[in-house]
Amino acid sequence: MRTLKTLLFAGLVLSISTVKAQSLGNTKEAIDNRKAMVVNNKQLKKDIAQLHTFKKKIIAFEEAFIAHDTKQIKVLKADILSDMKREIKQSKRKIEQDQKELKQSRRELARSRREASRHRNKRSRAHRDDVRDKRDDRRDKNDDVRDLKAQIKRTERQKEIMKTIKAYNFLAKKAPGKHKLMTNSKLLNEFAKTMEADIAATKLEIIEDKKEIIEDRRERREDRRG
Repeated sequence: MRTLKTLLFAGLVLSISTVKAQSLGNTKEAIDNRKAMVVNNKQLKKDIAQLHTFKKKIIAFEEAFIAHDTKQIKVLKADILSDMKREIKQSKRKIEQDQKELKQSRRELARSRREASRHRNKRSRAHRDDVRDKRDDRRDKNDDVRDLKAQIKRTERQKEIMKTIKAYNFLAKKAPGKHKLMTNSKLLNEFAKTMEADIAATKLEIIEDKKEIIEDRRERREDRRG
C-alpha cells in the first residue's frame, strides 16, 4: 500500500512538473514573439526610410551622368556603394535573426510533439488542443525555412550587384554613354528591388508575429484550463 501511495505521489508530482514546464515554455514563447514584433516594426520604419533615400540617389546619379558631371558622379557612386554596404550588413543580421527564429520554431515544434504524445485519449479536448498546436508550430517552422532561404538569396544578389557597380568605371569612354547608363541604372534599380523585397518580408513577418501572439494567448488559456 505504501509503495502504491509513493508511486501515485510520484506520478502526481511528475504530472504537475510537466504542466508547469509546458506553461513556462508557452510564456517564454509569448515573450519572444512580442519582442520579435517590436524589433520588426522598428526595422520596417528604418527600411522604408532608407529605400526612399536610395531611390533619390539613383535619380540624382542618372541626372549627373546625363549632364556629364564627373565630380557628382564620383560623389554619388561612393555614396551609393556606402548604402549598399550598409544594406548587405543589415541583410546579414537578418539572416542571423532568421536562423535564430528557425531554431526557436524547431524547438517549439519538438515540444508540441511531446505534448501531443502525452495524451492517450485521442478524443480528449487536451489532445485536440495539442494536435492543433503541433500543426501551427509545423507551419511556423516551414515559414521560417522559407524566409531564411529567401533572405540568403537576396543577400547574395546584393553582393553581386555591389561588386559589379564598384568595379565599373563610369568615367571611361570605351562603352557608349547610353549603354553604360541603361546597364547600371538597371542594376541600381534591381538593388532597390531587393530592398523592397526586404520590406515586404518584414511586413509579412509582422503579420505572422500577430498570428503567433493570438496563438500564445490561446495556449495560455489552455494551460490555465489544464
